[in-house]
Amino acid sequence: MKTIKRRHWIGFAVIEISYWCFHASFIGFLMSYLLSKGITNTMVSIFMASFLLASFVGSFAWGMVCDRFHTNRKVSIACFLLAGVLMYLIYFSYDSIPMLAVLYPLLGFVCLPHATNIDSWLLLICENNFSVYGKIRCLPSLFYAITSVVLGRMISEFGYSLMLSVGTVFLIMGITAAALLPEGRGAVSDKENAKTEAGGKFGLRSLNQVFASGEYRYLIVILFLVGLAIAPVNNLKMPLLKNVGGNVSDLGIDAFICAVVQVPFIALADRIERYSLRLRYMLLAGLPFLNLILVFYAASPGAIFAGSFLYNMGVGILLPTMRSVTEKSVSPVFRNLGHNMADAIYSSFTGIISLLYSGLVMDLYGVKSLLMICILIVLIPVLLTCKGAVTRLLSDPCRWGRKRCRRM
Repeated sequence: MKTIKRRHWIGFAVIEISYWCFHASFIGFLMSYLLSKGITNTMVSIFMASFLLASFVGSFAWGMVCDRFHTNRKVSIACFLLAGVLMYLIYFSYDSIPMLAVLYPLLGFVCLPHATNIDSWLLLICENNFSVYGKIRCLPSLFYAITSVVLGRMISEFGYSLMLSVGTVFLIMGITAAALLPEGRGAVSDKENAKTEAGGKFGLRSLNQVFASGEYRYLIVILFLVGLAIAPVNNLKMPLLKNVGGNVSDLGIDAFICAVVQVPFIALADRIERYSLRLRYMLLAGLPFLNLILVFYAASPGAIFAGSFLYNMGVGILLPTMRSVTEKSVSPVFRNLGHNMADAIYSSFTGIISLLYSGLVMDLYGVKSLLMICILIVLIPVLLTCKGAVTRLLSDPCRWGRKRCRRM
């Protein structure tokens, strides 16, 4: 398996940490900041929906740019710079709804696809060595956790202006790291293949190539159903915490739990790969279901924290699973687009659908009604994956994992 040079290992660790700590310090508290300025749940939901719609479009756009021009480094630098400009504009435009209506989706267009671009870049450099990928990719989850909980307490004490200063530091770190890292080794050699397979153009034909694999299509179906159920909880966490007596400090604690739980699973990405894909799909659906049950019956922030713990165990399994299925199922020429598509379906497209009604449902009928809808939705992938897993197990027990087969 491919290993990478020490300076590149450090560089990718810094750029991953920089991106996710910026996300924690600014995007993570942005909804809470706007709510503190008097914006309603319904309006925030509309902003979030536009944010996710723009990120969905951005996933296509940035993925195609990376594949077409064979560059992850330049795209990363551009995204960091644009994110910085948008951060300052949004922070000082809290009293202008029309301005926020423009800036909020632009932030989504730039920021969310950027995370996928960095992951794709890392996988290209290490040539799909998931041991290297996991050890680097788990670090930002840990730093995200620390940033969230520390900054959450500091914001409650000193105010939201800390979002700007801390966010600026991480953006500068990210730009510096991206400027010093090389492009992927395969970029030059893939150039002619890209022209041959796509006729020199990236469009609908590129999407057909990405969805050519049945394994990739099944992954997208599971991601869509699970994402549709969990999106309202993830994107409206502050209102949910307030409903059980929580505050902005509890939001930081929840983000800390979410991130820390993912660390060991992502770090062991190569070992997770040894287990049946069906078993992993069961966990990806079952753990969000348990999360929603706990949130539904929550009477204090502690129950929401427990649900976040379970859900993010699934996220720790989900991330390397998404990456590995895409790497194995999608042509190398279109892998940036493939990774962006999977992420966009899970975190953006489903969020767009759910946020169009979730804030309104909360305002009109309460939190319980929204959570019941989410529980009913997540039951679909739970039943789908359990049925598929039982069928596969009966036909071939070895699909559950190598250790079980050795014992048998």
